Amino acid sequence: MLKVEINRLRSEKKSGVTLIEIAVAVCIVGIISGAIYLVFDRQTNQANIDSRSSQYYLDLGMFTETFYNDLAMTKAVCPNDNGVSLLVNPDGNPGSITYSLQGNTIGREFRGIEKVFRFTNPNRNGSPLIFRVEEINP
Repeated sequence: MLKVEINRLRSEKKSGVTLIEIAVAVCIVGIISGAIYLVFDRQTNQANIDSRSSQYYLDLGMFTETFYNDLAMTKAVCPNDNGVSLLVNPDGNPGSITYSLQGNTIGREFRGIEKVFRFTNPNRNGSPLIFRVEEINP
């Protein structure tokens, strides 16, 4: 009777966690952690791409607005090797606004004051910027 009682107690009593259960739990936690990390990494990369794209289009808009304003008061357009010169007469004094391409930047110089517009392609680092001005004769 005593032997039967001891066997019954042993069968009812669980003695802790086995090594296999611990290994399975560690694997499950590792897989879940890896998946969470990949999702976080993708979201971070997408946010960086969106930020670069936004900055690119903001820079492009600022340059375009400045360039169109300069073209509105232009009397003559003179293309040169790396850009264009615009002959203007904004306040009664003739002058020249020069736009020049240097790598991924466009420099604007007017009466000794220079402004630089910096551009980078939001999708590919180090890609060249194309800057071309064509005079259209109606």
